[in-house]
Amino acid sequence: MSGPRSVANKRNRHGPCGVLPPKMRFSYKTILFSAAFVSQVVFGRELAPTRGAAEAPSRIELAQASDAASRAALADLLARADELSRAGKPAEAYELLLSAEDSYIGTVEFDYALGRAALDAGRPDKATLALTRVLALDPAHAGASIDMGRAYLALGDFARARATFQTLLALDPPPQIRAQLQAFVDLTEASAAASAGPGGLSRQGYLAALFGRSSNVNQAPSQSVIFVPGVGSNFELPGQNVQKPDSFAGIGGGVDFSQYLDGTYSMIFGGEFLGRRNFHEMDFDVAGYNLYLGLAAVSGPHAAKIQRLVGRDYLGGSANRDLDGVTLSYVGTLDAATQLLATAQEGRLRYIPEELKIFDADYAVLGAGAARNLGERSTVFAILSTGRQPDVGGSPSGNKNLVGFRAGGEMLIGTRIKTTAAAVGERNRYDKFDTGFQTERRDIRRAFDLGAHYYFERNLSLRFNVSYAYTRSNIPIYEYTRAEWTLMLRRDFR
Repeated sequence: MSGPRSVANKRNRHGPCGVLPPKMRFSYKTILFSAAFVSQVVFGRELAPTRGAAEAPSRIELAQASDAASRAALADLLARADELSRAGKPAEAYELLLSAEDSYIGTVEFDYALGRAALDAGRPDKATLALTRVLALDPAHAGASIDMGRAYLALGDFARARATFQTLLALDPPPQIRAQLQAFVDLTEASAAASAGPGGLSRQGYLAALFGRSSNVNQAPSQSVIFVPGVGSNFELPGQNVQKPDSFAGIGGGVDFSQYLDGTYSMIFGGEFLGRRNFHEMDFDVAGYNLYLGLAAVSGPHAAKIQRLVGRDYLGGSANRDLDGVTLSYVGTLDAATQLLATAQEGRLRYIPEELKIFDADYAVLGAGAARNLGERSTVFAILSTGRQPDVGGSPSGNKNLVGFRAGGEMLIGTRIKTTAAAVGERNRYDKFDTGFQTERRDIRRAFDLGAHYYFERNLSLRFNVSYAYTRSNIPIYEYTRAEWTLMLRRDFR
């Protein structure tokens, strides 16, 4: 649907309230004769049909026909420009659209296409003009906002580029869209630091405090007695291995640094931490940190990162598990509303307590999907994944093969509220016959998440989240159900 068009203001020649001045008034017959004459000259027919003749189209019908023809012509123009862009001819696409600017200026679809074409053709100054018109008519146009930031970056206006990307990040987009925006922020801040002098670093971070309650802080089965076929009798689980509800509080934070390398690449490094303490079940307090070092690249509509990750988890105040891996992520802008997503992860998990070393494993996971903006105020995404987790510690379940999905979306309500939703599913198959339970292990995991974020200002938000997760398994000691809610106050630092 075509958006509103800018029309030059016209002076009211009829005086106040549209009343003709006395010397300019005409008789009814004079007006009717003049109208009939104009109708005959312009449309080739009389204003009023003779008796028995077919009625002439009304002005409303003529306007509708004209508007439909205009929309069709615009759609054809945008399609031809898109074909040129896809064929690697952005300059020709820009020139084609520019030649029609007088006809369609002020139409959101046209101005957005013109701005993107100008940006791809190396004319960021012209892109800002067209994108400004889009945002004046539709301030929530996410695609135009992102491309405006790209245009500022190309022009070397790092302050406005940074503000544009950070404003979008403050809306807490889905992880896949956030990765693309974060890559732009990394490059923008690194470029700004480099322009200020050699060796300069840019940085950003956040701190958060949280409170909540979980129905199962130890992720354990609800039943205390399990039948074990291998021994032909029931087995009573220790009290620590049965589901325990509790309330909790915690803190978290993170910091990211970037160092400009050239117009495409920047070095990135930083880390995050989280600590969550239960009110009663102290043995299941959880905490952890991770550190990363990597390289980010942004080229036109493509953004990618490769990172080396190291981390450690704590359980009950003691070191529990180490992680060491490499992650590669890619976000590509396919069109104004669609992004393609891809991830690859490889690494190893090593448990620290001696009694848990049988669960040591390596892992490799691949994922691919897409995200799409709907109506400029909402986004949906979906990712499919597959992977393998080879056993290296002697687990009774053996090697794990997995397939999974993650899907979700978000919607902006007004200027301060955002709602989110996500669903996760995973099917795990193990290849070792468990002699105790006389079967090969099979798990199905499902998780659902709903959230609402309220922004007091761009960098301060209050977030409420509820989640439900369950794992079903043919070996009952691995089954559990958990419902949880969390309230988090988060402050971002730019």
